[in-house]
Amino acid sequence: MSSFIQPLKYSFSQEARHTSQKYARDLGALVDFLERPDNLYIIEAAEKRVYSALTREEIELPDLRDERDVLIYPTARLIVEEIGNPQLRARQAEAESKSVNKQLANEEDQFVIDLCRSAFGWEVKSVGDLNERAKLPIQTKTFDMKIHFTDFLEVAPDFHAEEWKLVNRYVDNGWALIRRRELNRLVSGKYKQIIQFGRLDIPRLPARLAEAVQRIETEMKGHIQQATPFKIDGQINSAFPPCIQKMYDDSISGQVNLSHDARFALAAFLLRIGMSEEDVNQVFGHAPDKDNRLIEYQVDHIASKRSMTTEVQGYFPTGCKKLQTNNLCPVYAGTTFDPLCEYVLNPLGFYSTRAWEVSKNITNHSWYAQKKDKKQFFS
Repeated sequence: MSSFIQPLKYSFSQEARHTSQKYARDLGALVDFLERPDNLYIIEAAEKRVYSALTREEIELPDLRDERDVLIYPTARLIVEEIGNPQLRARQAEAESKSVNKQLANEEDQFVIDLCRSAFGWEVKSVGDLNERAKLPIQTKTFDMKIHFTDFLEVAPDFHAEEWKLVNRYVDNGWALIRRRELNRLVSGKYKQIIQFGRLDIPRLPARLAEAVQRIETEMKGHIQQATPFKIDGQINSAFPPCIQKMYDDSISGQVNLSHDARFALAAFLLRIGMSEEDVNQVFGHAPDKDNRLIEYQVDHIASKRSMTTEVQGYFPTGCKKLQTNNLCPVYAGTTFDPLCEYVLNPLGFYSTRAWEVSKNITNHSWYAQKKDKKQFFS
């Protein structure tokens, strides 16, 4: 593949953007361009690309035998943004990101380094060949690249594994050591952010593109559930602690992939307060990367665990300290506050107290200081 065609595979690349603008300088020009009979294949390919994302199938990147193929991606984005469904947008971001990550594995190191620089302005360098890396300390020999820590932090916080926390990386004079596969993940993660959080000002769509939108909307009914999981009554819902409320809202939004720690904490809590396994499965059934069989297995495992010290089945919900360590406590993070949090050490303690308050119509929480001892403090 020629050195010019190669980067066109990546719609976020500088070359792909320049080529797109050669045919359509903005979205208005793009829809005009798509109305031409000889360009209808672009709409068909874009619709297929969106359908693959909707059904969680692998997206096939175009072979770029024609330069106009670079317009397939922005046309697919037009379809999704016209529909405006957050779950569909999340699935598109997930599918496009996975496709890019897979494709990057076939590229040479220097190509990916150059792509990072031209597309995102990232500073990425090679640590050196095997002979040069042999001179490094033994604990760093497995790293073949380094990225400036500020660029690393643009994406790494979106990943939940401990290895992606900067405090767990080898950092030398502002450079975080990474492996090539990790760089691929960072690039695809950045691309996911662009799709997930980017918004387009949609112009009037031509008839053929509007028809594609209607077909995808029809298909969505069989693939995307509306966010109407387990109906929690007002009393129970208002008794959720801030951490559980955020995880619950994130899960049913269909826009967020909860971390393993968050899924465990939420599932254990919901099961312990009496929600059925089926309803808990439904709570997790909106995630962009959902796997129904895996969800059912994990929920069943959490629900069936029997403690040696109690007859109650199921894991005990994660405590406050562990939630804080895992960045799952919004009060500890300073994004919200509830005075009851200072008097409990587990979300269940919050829940039982707040549910009692709600049942008694108690809205003045000053009694905490008179009747309870503080167990933690938030500055």
